[in-house]
Amino acid sequence: MKKVIVITVVLLVLLFMTSSLFPAGDRDDYQFIKKAVQDTSEVEPAKEVKWFKVLVTETKTGKEKVRITMPIALVEIFARCADNKEVKLGRDGSSLNLQKLLTELKKVGPLAIIEVNEEDEKVKVWLE
Repeated sequence: MKKVIVITVVLLVLLFMTSSLFPAGDRDDYQFIKKAVQDTSEVEPAKEVKWFKVLVTETKTGKEKVRITMPIALVEIFARCADNKEVKLGRDGSSLNLQKLLTELKKVGPLAIIEVNEEDEKVKVWLE
């Protein structure tokens, strides 16, 4: 038990002593953050989402079993026409508003929503 305490204290002292060898000054951090903020011209805004896509392929052959491509506007119409605006999740009463979900996903831009790889099939759902 004493050995563990002594080793821990020695390591902490060494850590404290070596931290002064590599100073990370606040000024350096500030300069780095300032440069990063100024370089925002390279950041591109998210592209507009236009398509909702689903693809199911056989893993062994690579053959497409299902391919669905729908305009995102049509998916939004379906969400508005749904009887239940809130989809219930689980037994604890949690729910998910489809219209809000689609709005937030569109803000992010094109992205893969879900990919499932199984032995026989691969399923991919994404926005493009």
